[in-house]
Amino acid sequence: MGSPEFRQHVGSAEVMAASPEPFSMPGGPITVVLLHGYTGAPAELSLLAEALHQHGFAVEAPLLVGHGTCLEDLMPVQPSQWLEQVDVVVDRLLDHGQRVVVAGLSLGSILAIQAGMRRPAVEAVIAYSPPIVSGDPRALIAPLLSLLLPSVPRPADDFVDPATAERLWKYPRWPSRCCVRVLALIASTRRHLANLHQPLLVIASTRDKVITRRGVELLLHRTGSERVQVHWLEGSGHVVTADAEWKTVADQTLIFLKDL
Repeated sequence: MGSPEFRQHVGSAEVMAASPEPFSMPGGPITVVLLHGYTGAPAELSLLAEALHQHGFAVEAPLLVGHGTCLEDLMPVQPSQWLEQVDVVVDRLLDHGQRVVVAGLSLGSILAIQAGMRRPAVEAVIAYSPPIVSGDPRALIAPLLSLLLPSVPRPADDFVDPATAERLWKYPRWPSRCCVRVLALIASTRRHLANLHQPLLVIASTRDKVITRRGVELLLHRTGSERVQVHWLEGSGHVVTADAEWKTVADQTLIFLKDL
């Protein structure tokens, strides 16, 4: 399943080649729920989804509330809406007898960790580029920025593979007040990492400026998971699932899943 093209300009969304639409791919008894990042869309996970599907896994990639339309739709969103949205997806799959793994990129990794803590029946959690501790210095003054500016520029793209941009759909800016709420969700998740008990795979890049190594190490130290694997990349930016080493990401994910 390739990412369908989407060339229409939608509100304040940046024109991209990829579609913002959610997608699902039927497969075997294990469904991997793939959660995209903040201001992004499921397209950033489509290459990984294809690889998983080719090896017999089912995939569900929802579009998070407030995404895929215009920036103004994201501004009032509460993180609880995303948590509830993911709960609904996981519960539906479990009710249909599927084994469920939840994986996410960036903000999606925080939601995946939350899903593991909220739903013990989830069999494993995968965190791609988890922002347990932000690498963006603006995070320190986010509450002040939210009072002064309705939105702020996204961090500069750090793609290693120039073709990565064609695989994504995203808003060009971050809504400031929603950023504050996202940071509060991350802080809450950080405090409760001991409540995560499922097998955990973490994949991150040493070149990533959005997250920090300290945050990844904190996750590994605080998690209640007994089986933890971490894989560091050296030739990718933040969006590891769509950048130069996406095949390595897929390979490491498949190795992890086949041991469940």
